[in-house]
Amino acid sequence: MTSRRVSKQFDIDRLTAPLIIPFSGDVPTRAKQLHVEECPSEYARLFVQKWHSRLPKTQRGPWQYAFRAVYAGVCYAVALWHNPSARTLPSHWLELRRMAVADDAPHCTASRFLAMMTKWFRQACSEREMCISYQDTAVHKGTIYLAAGWTRANVQAARARDRSGLRPSGRPYRTSLNGIDADGAEKVRWQLRIGAPRLLSEPTETAPAPVQTTLEVG
Repeated sequence: MTSRRVSKQFDIDRLTAPLIIPFSGDVPTRAKQLHVEECPSEYARLFVQKWHSRLPKTQRGPWQYAFRAVYAGVCYAVALWHNPSARTLPSHWLELRRMAVADDAPHCTASRFLAMMTKWFRQACSEREMCISYQDTAVHKGTIYLAAGWTRANVQAARARDRSGLRPSGRPYRTSLNGIDADGAEKVRWQLRIGAPRLLSEPTETAPAPVQTTLEVG
C-alpha cells in the first residue's frame, strides 16, 4: 500500500500523543485506516474552530461526548455530542452538535467517522435510543448521513431571529456565536436509532394464575 506524506504546513497540535507515538509523516490513504477514540472536549473544540466551514465557534461546555479520528498519532476529524438542542425532543437522545474534518483526510472520512461513533454508542449506551444531527442545506447535501445509514426525519424552514430585544421573561436572548445566517438557515434533521425505544411507563408485574388441581376420590 502506498502512503502519502504530510505537507510542510502541518499543524503540530494535531499530534495526539507527541511524547509517546513518534511522528512518521505518513497519512492514511483510506478512511478505513482511521480509528476512533474519545478525547477531551477542549481538543475537539480547538479543531472545530480551525476546520469547521460554517460553525467554528462553540460554547465551552458542557459536552457529553467528544471524539477524534486518528491515524499514526495524528488527528483527522473531531466531533462533539450533547443532548438535543430542541426542547421538544427527548432529552436522553444524542445530538451531533459539531463535526469537522481536516482537508488532508482521506475520501469518505466524514461518513466513516460518523458510522464508527454510532457503533460506539450502540455498544456503550444504547439506552440513549436515538442519534440526531442537523444538515445545513446552504452548504451541505446530506451525503455523509446517507452513506452512514441515517434517515431524514424533519425539515426546519429557514428563519430570521430577532435577538435585539428581551425574552418574555425579561431575560436577554442568547447570542448566535456564528452569526444569524448560519443560525437561521434551513436545516434537515437526520437520525439513526441506536437502541430500543423507551417505554412510557414501567411494566407492572402480574400475579401468577392460580394452579388448578384435580383430586381423585377413591
